Amino acid sequence: MMSRPRKKANRDLPLNLYYSKDTKAYRYKDTIKNKWHNFGHDRQKAIKSAQTLNAKLMVSRDLIEAVMADHTVTLRQFINDYREKVLPEKKLKEATLDLYKIRHRQIGNALGDKPLNMITLKQISDFLNGFSPRASNQTRANLIDLFNHAVARGLVESNVAAKTMKRSEDKQRKRHTKEGIKAIREHAPQWLKNAIDLALVISQRRCDLLNLRFDGIRDGYMYLIQQKTGDQTDSAWLKLEITPAFQKVIDQCRDDVDSPFLIHRKPDRKREYANKEHSTQITGHYLSTEFKKARDAARCYPHYSAKEMPGLHEIRGTSLKMYQMAGKDAQKIAGHASPDMTLNYLKGHEFAEWVEVSPDLDISEFTDD
Repeated sequence: MMSRPRKKANRDLPLNLYYSKDTKAYRYKDTIKNKWHNFGHDRQKAIKSAQTLNAKLMVSRDLIEAVMADHTVTLRQFINDYREKVLPEKKLKEATLDLYKIRHRQIGNALGDKPLNMITLKQISDFLNGFSPRASNQTRANLIDLFNHAVARGLVESNVAAKTMKRSEDKQRKRHTKEGIKAIREHAPQWLKNAIDLALVISQRRCDLLNLRFDGIRDGYMYLIQQKTGDQTDSAWLKLEITPAFQKVIDQCRDDVDSPFLIHRKPDRKREYANKEHSTQITGHYLSTEFKKARDAARCYPHYSAKEMPGLHEIRGTSLKMYQMAGKDAQKIAGHASPDMTLNYLKGHEFAEWVEVSPDLDISEFTDD
């Protein structure tokens, strides 16, 4: 499509230089930053300055990109190829794939039309600066991974995204206090009390707490494959001994609702059945939302800002600290990998090494009325 003809007053002027009849002055438009600059009343000086700027700022980059697009893939095309061929091999969880999808869409919207081998460090840096530190680092990691695969395929010479700086993420959430947890528990429905007590006794993540099933109990143990790292480290295959403390919470979870899950509730509406393995299953989002309601009702942290308010995840930190203070192996209970574990090399074989732990934390100070 042809560009709009210039007005008569501007027809003999260099590109991006304009004359105003009202002010009798010249203005120059920086098309890169979309800003106007006053060039005064001297016509010859304004023309010379505009010609100099055009030579420096307009290195025909748009024309070069248009030509190069015929010889290389754009970032959007590469993202689509990456999602089709690379992502499935990573065997990521659904929640992680959803996050990839969001980040890829953001990257595509900002840089997708540019030829992959002409994307500059400044373009990526400016793009990342538009995010919060945490979101910036997540998006940066996605870009680095994309460019790593592009380098491996010979589409770019180097990983320009890796040259950006990782931003510092200051953890804003505060820790729970014992008094705070007890107050939250007092304002929680029974199923949420069960979730809090399980988090305290076995120190597991939200997703793993919600996946605990009664049929996972065999020969005095609860068998748990941690969702986040189950295919990465041998320590994620936990064999939790049914200690008296653990048994007490398990018994607490048994009620008149027929459910395979330890943490469960009877749904209020039938539409909640969708996208669940069982109608009584509780989603991670619902658990976090209800925990927040109980915490707000308890008013146990009046001096914390909204960003400082600890959630359910921070109960895990409280539990691990209490285990540590009791002289127990908190790392083993959490399922964190240790350097001397070598069975990672056996991934994909027909067996796994279950790491036996004894969740026996005394939580009576929270539960006893």
